[in-house]
Amino acid sequence: MDWVEVNGTVLRYELRQGETLPTVLIHEMGGSLESWDTVWSLLPVNQTLLRYDTRGSGLSEKLLEPPSIDSHVDDLAALLDASGLNEPVVLAGVAVGAGIAIRFAARYPHRVRALIAMAPACGVAADARSATLIRAQALREQGLRDVVPALLERTWPSPLQTDAARYATFRSRWLTADAASFSAIFAMLATMNLDDDIPKLPPRSVLVAGIFDELRPPQEIDRLVALAHHVQSIHVASGHFMQIQSPKWVATLIQEFAIGTQAGADIYRSFMADADNRCGIVQHAA
Repeated sequence: MDWVEVNGTVLRYELRQGETLPTVLIHEMGGSLESWDTVWSLLPVNQTLLRYDTRGSGLSEKLLEPPSIDSHVDDLAALLDASGLNEPVVLAGVAVGAGIAIRFAARYPHRVRALIAMAPACGVAADARSATLIRAQALREQGLRDVVPALLERTWPSPLQTDAARYATFRSRWLTADAASFSAIFAMLATMNLDDDIPKLPPRSVLVAGIFDELRPPQEIDRLVALAHHVQSIHVASGHFMQIQSPKWVATLIQEFAIGTQAGADIYRSFMADADNRCGIVQHAA
């Protein structure tokens, strides 16, 4: 682990140098780089990997005011520069982390080789913005304990709670997140809309929906995919936090989707054809 100061904030990160083009892992709201522990351990040891705590999360510097999504994108660009990762990267993000990945890919298409966006947070519907801002203020004033149960019910429902220890660890991590920073990210989402960024994504982009995810359900992911003819969608038997709930499948998707140009595309098609035997994929939509 290491720290770097970029754009007036300190970020904690971990870089594993390997022989492949780099893959960047971006965690969910309230998470940290530890959210990727199992996926990280499952990926090949020769795969170049970068994971980090986004501003306001984990052991990175905390937030006092809502950031913009572009602040997060600027942080990622600066972190890549500071890490010497100048070649195009594979971006894999979950929830708000997927939103950061989408915005980064739209702004810096020359720096992104492929994009995997799981349960991407691209903003909230116009009629939900006021309620989101009210919830953000309540989080700042009252903390996380009262709101976490309702959020977990929508993102990690009982059918997915087969590993009690994993669920308990995640719940505890959320409860110990910085409430002011959590609130600030909520407020950011209320004013964010990434719809116009979807058509700008690289040719090798996939958006993943969890059929047990009530926060970003499959119909919302399909709505986003419909904004660009070249972006694919996958529906999987998972929830909102797929890298924790379905780590073996996520590691396989990252590894095989990230393999070079045409060879990678061929392997990815083969992977999807055999998906039912691998990880409970229930629907694939082009």
